Amino acid sequence: MILEVENLSVSFPTPTGEHVAVHDLSFTLQPGRVVALVGESGSGKSVTARSLIGLAGAQARVSARRLSLGGQDLRTLSPRDWRALRGRDIGMVLQDALVALDPLRPVGREIAESLSAHKWGTRAERNERVHNLLEQVGIPDPALRARQRPDELSGGLRQRALIASAIALSPPLLIADEPTTALDPSVQAQILRLLGRLRDNGTGLLLISHDLGFVARLADHVIVLHHGAVVEQGATAQVLGRPVHAYTRTLRDADPVRHPPRATAHHGTETAPLLTADGLSLDRRGPDGVARPILSDVGFSLHPGRTLGLIGESGSGKTTTARIVMGLTQPDTGEVTFLGERWVRGGRQGVPEGDRRPRRRAMAMIYQDPLGSFDPRWTVRDILADALSAAGNRDHAIATLLDRVRLPASIAARRPASLSGGQRQRVAIARAVAVRPALIVCDEPVSALDVSVQAQVLDLLEELQRELNMAYLFISHDLGVIRRMCDDVLVMQSGRIVEAGPAAEILTAPRHPFTRTLLDAAQDLSAA
Repeated sequence: MILEVENLSVSFPTPTGEHVAVHDLSFTLQPGRVVALVGESGSGKSVTARSLIGLAGAQARVSARRLSLGGQDLRTLSPRDWRALRGRDIGMVLQDALVALDPLRPVGREIAESLSAHKWGTRAERNERVHNLLEQVGIPDPALRARQRPDELSGGLRQRALIASAIALSPPLLIADEPTTALDPSVQAQILRLLGRLRDNGTGLLLISHDLGFVARLADHVIVLHHGAVVEQGATAQVLGRPVHAYTRTLRDADPVRHPPRATAHHGTETAPLLTADGLSLDRRGPDGVARPILSDVGFSLHPGRTLGLIGESGSGKTTTARIVMGLTQPDTGEVTFLGERWVRGGRQGVPEGDRRPRRRAMAMIYQDPLGSFDPRWTVRDILADALSAAGNRDHAIATLLDRVRLPASIAARRPASLSGGQRQRVAIARAVAVRPALIVCDEPVSALDVSVQAQVLDLLEELQRELNMAYLFISHDLGVIRRMCDDVLVMQSGRIVEAGPAAEILTAPRHPFTRTLLDAAQDLSAA
């Protein structure tokens, strides 16, 4: 089933006039081929994808000389026609699985409902299909996971469940919008193989990704978008290997893999640790009533002005460790010391939040999805004013913060939903550094950003660390980012630390087989 796109343009009305998000885009996608759209946040990639499934938005104005799938004119479809088409003829994998999946339903029921809506099989056949799909996308214990809600799954498991839902009806066209965001290298490799099998079986893939290594391994044809217009396109090897346009070269050169590793230094290790974790363990009961270990005997120290990286597969316990460090999750055993005093204690009694409150402002967090951590009703000024509740002249302090993260003062009047991903992440950083914390926990802070904005945010984090002598606990699936940012690294597998030490040593000469597996997967995915 061939997708034909000729002179596609998408615009939106704004108070200052028409905003053209996509301008005059043309391409053809054949069965068994992969076309990739790459470009910075706001370049029109996702708007293009939504236009191809009839979800550009009520205010969107979509025009094209030709827009057809298998000879069917997509420009003439009614809402009912689109509902029949989605899932059956076009599958869609969205970037944010936590938003895309129903938070109140087990993922297995949601996948089964997509089958039921198209009258596929009996109930027993649908349940069997669900388990097979979950197994196909690399989810262990599929029968158990099918009974869990999205919030009970790790980010990687949620993303794989979303892919399972998208391919449930074996659509001939699959649109994958950042399908591997925040996934560790080994899971990325699994998704790469899965999408490769779908391609080899005749599925046409439209891939949207800021990961140029992933694009290089999967795509046949690359289209580079900048401000909604095509600046370069052609065979993948040509565009990514020998780019002609300066913008494409900028994207390629911003890849963190191309940056030198962080210089080995022992600054800060001569002082007392800022934060110490010892013997952290946590069990959780699944839907079957069986308690399973989430963390087992996790311990580490972090000194002022240094960055400690946490790496490992999805579900290895990285984010759980971060939540315990923040005092947001209570461990069964172990303790955390912060600024020389007990911060977290395992067991029923724990540490009262009132005891932590005087030190709470010395610790901050930057989330993977800043939009989900902001009150959507608040402006940027409200968000930063709340963080600066103890400041005297808040307007001056807000302007100073925005300048520090290289945002214009005018952005203070806007709400988060109207900002680009990179702008939102800078606001999140501004909020985190507002009161000059001693420690910032960074949970995948750049995973959802394209490589050029990612490089800018990493530069900013390094600059702020030098200026304020902050420590970072840095979680990332991207080993290129870890290599650039971290002094030391912890490698986690199934809730345990299997290797720890200086980043330069672990990322060049790993001792544990699991670490070597992660590094090998990352190498396989890196751009040529």
